[in-house]
Amino acid sequence: MHIIFSSYGNDSVALIQYCAERDLQDVVVVFSDTGWAADYWLARVSQAEKWVKTLGFKHDRTQSEGMAGLLKRKKAWPRGGGGRFQFCTESLKKLPARDWLSDNDPDNIATCLTAVRRCESANRLTAPEWTTASEDHGGRELWQPLVRHSDAQRNALIEKTPFPVLPYKSKECWPCVNAGKRELKHLEPERLNLIEAMEVDMGVNSKGNARVMFSPARHSGAVGIRAVVDDAKRGTSDLLPVRICHSGWCG
Repeated sequence: MHIIFSSYGNDSVALIQYCAERDLQDVVVVFSDTGWAADYWLARVSQAEKWVKTLGFKHDRTQSEGMAGLLKRKKAWPRGGGGRFQFCTESLKKLPARDWLSDNDPDNIATCLTAVRRCESANRLTAPEWTTASEDHGGRELWQPLVRHSDAQRNALIEKTPFPVLPYKSKECWPCVNAGKRELKHLEPERLNLIEAMEVDMGVNSKGNARVMFSPARHSGAVGIRAVVDDAKRGTSDLLPVRICHSGWCG
């Protein structure tokens, strides 16, 4: 079995096309349903799943507690930057994926695939193509065949599919805790209102500071999502570097 963990963003679509061209057998494309995707992204996922089926591949989705459940359990928002407070990837993607693998590949014989590319960021410059036993995938073999692909090579694969090359990252988590000003200034009113309501429900911490999604220190002192978005609209330069996760689960 070959299991592609996919967000159905640019890189994921390119990986699926790559596998189709190599006539891989017994392929399952698994979408990590974080419960935090943009509404319109889920429509894309459904469309992509239909395409996957035409390739002769199967598709499925993981299930997670969602961002609301995660906040209730942790009593805090996950923080960006890839540090120890960025617990969303582990809770909303990795754990559900390992559960899915345990249920569907109990003998650990599958090869897992992700669409990591080395040119994405400094974090991924040394990403391996093959990992014999990936801890993130329950000790299964991990294959990342696009690690050496440039943007042009990736786009050439996408152009063979029914999907356009998107000018933005996947919206499987929207907004991502690592989102910068260039992304946040485009946050839709409906999602802004939802986050604001969640922030209000979270209240304050033991120091009396509001429990908000984005650190004020990273956003010119802005407290709360509405202030963060207003700050983003005033400029596009982030105070601190915008990062992506080290693993192949995000981006």
